[in-house]
Parts: sequence; structure tokens; C-alpha cells
Amino acid sequence: MYEVYMLSRPVLFIEKWTDSGAAFVVNEPNDQSLKDLPTLLRAHRGIEKIVLTTHNLESLWIRFCMLYREVLAAGCVVENQRGELLWMERTGKWDLPKGKVEPGESLEEAAIREVEEETGIGQLSIASDLGTTHHTYDDAGTPVLKTTFWFHAKHSGDRTKGQPQKEEGITAVSWHAQPISSQVLSRAYPSLIGLLDKLSVSG
Repeated sequence: MYEVYMLSRPVLFIEKWTDSGAAFVVNEPNDQSLKDLPTLLRAHRGIEKIVLTTHNLESLWIRFCMLYREVLAAGCVVENQRGELLWMERTGKWDLPKGKVEPGESLEEAAIREVEEETGIGQLSIASDLGTTHHTYDDAGTPVLKTTFWFHAKHSGDRTKGQPQKEEGITAVSWHAQPISSQVLSRAYPSLIGLLDKLSVSG
């Protein structure tokens, strides 16, 4: 299965859909149907989830990816010695530090660099791999698919004060106790919430 967040709503690529929950299901979508997904979501704001079913999952995913300029990014869910998680506020949303992978960097190096640049928090070590998230956006008329590789990172300090990278639109950096409060989660990107579940599994 693949999951992409488009206009903050999930689009699932799956071989068989058996869930009885509400979803807009498209069986064996053609290329035009894939191109029209953003238009569909804008026109029908009541759609909470789109499910694309197919007998050839990899082929469908490749056809979808070919419609977008792909960007690779890396980021971290950072935990301090108190077990608190590092969040940052950007454009009215709570977000986690991430950014594009530069040429010659490993994913882990890029993830740590982005944390340091966006939050001013250092003394980091990678603890585990949390997998990937995918989301789409428009860049001056060009559709972009960003794949972000996520890591669980440990900060060897306590409640170290961060320094938000204001030129990137980041206005605040703060530590939050687990479980993360509904006040934060209600203003977090939906794709990030699943990372917290993976974090609890990874330990």
C-alpha cells in the first residue's frame, strides 16, 4: 500500500479495499483520473479519503509518480532526555523539522542538518528509521511529489532552547510532553500524526 497526502487528505493506493468506512473509491484509475485527483478534492470538500484500487499496485504507483516532479527530503522526530518531542510552528501549523536532501548527503545527514538549521537544536543521534511520508503540492504551476524519509533522533540535552529559522517561516520551537496534546495535534499536518504511532512502536 502507498499513501499520499493531497490537499491535507489521504489518497490510498491499494490492491483491495475492504473497509466499510467512508471513502471515494476508484477502481483501476487511468492516467486522466490520476491527473484529476486534485481537482476532485477541491470540488468535493466533503471527501475525506480517496482509495485507488488496482491489481497491479507497483504499476499504478509508477504512473502516478510520473505525473509529478519528485523531491526527496529527510526529517526527524526529536526526543529529549525527558521524553518530550520537538515541534516547531510554521505558517500557523505545528510541524516537524525536515527538508530537501542535498547532493552527496546521506538521508541521516540531511535529517540532522535540517533539525539543526530549522530549530537550532544540536547534539543529535539517530535512534531508528520511521519510514516515509508522501505529499503533493504545487510549485509555480508544477505539480510536486515530496517523499520524506523520517528518523527518530535523540537529543542528549534536556529542554534546550531552540532558535527558529525565521527566514523559512518558522516562528516558534518548543518541546512537548507525550502524549502530544490535542491542541498541538489539531494544528498538525495529518501525515505527521502517523509518525507518532511508529515512534511508540520503535521505542
